[in-house]
Amino acid sequence: MIKMKRTVFFVIVLFASLADSCIDEAPLFTVPQAPVNFKIDLKGYDHDLNGALSCKTVTEKDVRTPHDRVGYSGLLLVRDHQASGLYAYDLCCPHEDKKEIVVIPSPDGKAVCPHCGTVFVTMFGMGTVESGPSREPLQRYGVTSLGNDVFLIGNPVK
Repeated sequence: MIKMKRTVFFVIVLFASLADSCIDEAPLFTVPQAPVNFKIDLKGYDHDLNGALSCKTVTEKDVRTPHDRVGYSGLLLVRDHQASGLYAYDLCCPHEDKKEIVVIPSPDGKAVCPHCGTVFVTMFGMGTVESGPSREPLQRYGVTSLGNDVFLIGNPVK
């Protein structure tokens, strides 16, 4: 009898944990989807991105061709600590989700939201939260090398 009670208890706990895991959670990225199509040329327009931890912001006013798209609030482009990797994020703070509230990059490989105070680590390509109220990282965009120090910033990384 005791063995049967333990089995029933185990089955109930198992089903309860499975049912709990099926509850829909908020999507990881809440920044509204927006088209991204922007070319980076490290030997040309974007030579200022050649140093370690260098960064650059690109907004609608910075587009170069009629086909350029810079995401929801604009792009934050960051080089890693060895200047070998290039990462792209949306400027929109994911905690605020408002187009006009954008993060501000700092020379130490981080970005800070001036409204909520969240600090994001950008130098490793993840845009993770270091401190502050945000529960999600910065929206990342894909970076594809086209060769000869030219890169295409595109659709969100999933």
